[in-house]
Amino acid sequence: SFIAGSYNAALLKLEECKPDLVLLDIVLNSKKDGIDLGHKIREMFPIPIIFLTANSDIKTIERAKAVNPNAYLVKPFSKSDLYAAIEIALSNHKKIENPITEFIIVKDGYNYEKLFFKTIMFLTSDSNYVTFHLDSGKRVMVRSTIADMGEKLNKKLFLRINRGVIVNGLFVDKILTNEVSVGETTFKVQKSQRDELIQLINGISNL
Repeated sequence: SFIAGSYNAALLKLEECKPDLVLLDIVLNSKKDGIDLGHKIREMFPIPIIFLTANSDIKTIERAKAVNPNAYLVKPFSKSDLYAAIEIALSNHKKIENPITEFIIVKDGYNYEKLFFKTIMFLTSDSNYVTFHLDSGKRVMVRSTIADMGEKLNKKLFLRINRGVIVNGLFVDKILTNEVSVGETTFKVQKSQRDELIQLINGISNL
């Protein structure tokens, strides 16, 4: 866990710690407030948000609602109130979490693109760049390592099958002894990754 008092400090800590839940005070020691930070968190991390505030006026609540927080606590509140809010937020987040409709936002040149997981067939790596291969035939290249990008993907759908390739189990067409076919592309795979991929695909069928 961590505490950050400003918009920028919070973003840095979020990138570093990758928490499971955020307790977000609307009032921050920066020009951008907690609601601004909430919007940014929604773009970057698939985690539940609980807003904390002393302001319960309509304008503040309407701004906060636009973030779609998982819970909203008005100060002062008790430990039991906080505990209940956390339990509800985690429960609601789990219920609405659908790996087939999740997405990742990546920077492509000077632009940001939202890529839905259900459209990403596989990713390939070339040094410090990763290319997303989409089912539309489009390719999106971002500056990142394959390992870092793999941490941002839904592990119920994606698996790194060799040093430079991550595949989406939704698009795997054929698994052979040492090869995996995704559409018209074939990749080498070792037995351990092959077996793990089979388990992942079986898991997808139960979602």
